[in-house]
Amino acid sequence: MYRMGGAGCFLICQYFGKRIHLLICTHYPVYGKTSTYKMQEKKEIGLVLSGGGVRGAAHAAVLKVLEENNLAPTMLSGSSAGAIAGALYAADYTPDNILTFFKENTNVFQWKHFARSKPGILDAEKFAKLFDPWLKGHTFESLSKKMHICVTDVLNGTFRFFSSGELVRPLLASAAVPGVFSPVEIGENWYIDGGTMNNFPIEPLAGRCELLIGSFVSPKETIHKSELSNTLRLINRASDLTFLSSSAYKFGQCDFVFMPQELSRYGTFDHKKVEEIYKVGYEHASRKIGDLLEAIGRGGAKS
Repeated sequence: MYRMGGAGCFLICQYFGKRIHLLICTHYPVYGKTSTYKMQEKKEIGLVLSGGGVRGAAHAAVLKVLEENNLAPTMLSGSSAGAIAGALYAADYTPDNILTFFKENTNVFQWKHFARSKPGILDAEKFAKLFDPWLKGHTFESLSKKMHICVTDVLNGTFRFFSSGELVRPLLASAAVPGVFSPVEIGENWYIDGGTMNNFPIEPLAGRCELLIGSFVSPKETIHKSELSNTLRLINRASDLTFLSSSAYKFGQCDFVFMPQELSRYGTFDHKKVEEIYKVGYEHASRKIGDLLEAIGRGGAKS
């Protein structure tokens, strides 16, 4: 029970076994449920990370703010850019390191990356070397935190999760935007961007965490027609609307979802604006962290 738009959110409270729906107006939509999370206990904190291209840099900002407030996630699930941010974090890279990765590795449209005899403009396989300095030799089992990577099986028309074995190939597949990147072959199947069918991959974490947080970086905001100045921006806008409509119903399963509306101004491949995107994400998370702390009974104070 929620309402999309510039104002509107819901909290579901438990009171003597009865469910009460409380509508609160805020500048940003907030989605969540009350939490019985107790900070004095060592519990699992889950973080769901959406896709969104270079806007995934905002995930690093959310991780930074969560760490500053002693809410570092212990389990993660991600699609596309969210899978990359999550995997790096699960490999013990800091939020600042993750920002560096996005700044150094998101200028994808270069001649050396173009595909030959494959469907797609860019060859996803050629990006594997970008991960060598960061994740070479890593498997899911070698990560310090549990990580789930969502991919889309383009042959069977289903999505699935990788959470064991080789790490980099599922990452390449999860970020293989259809039509831009070639599919990634794993076993007998071809896989593409996890966000194609599941841009908010909450499933592996739902019901397994005492505190479940979301970071969604493909928001909807009314824009002016001048912002659709070329074909790529129009396709990007259509993709964002599709991703949001297929994800919004899951937000209520989280205790809190960070969703900076300002990110709608940025495109999937705006690689020159990574630092700016991070700043937007950090400012939003810093403003909204008090609401999360209040929801879990910490009254807005760090501990």
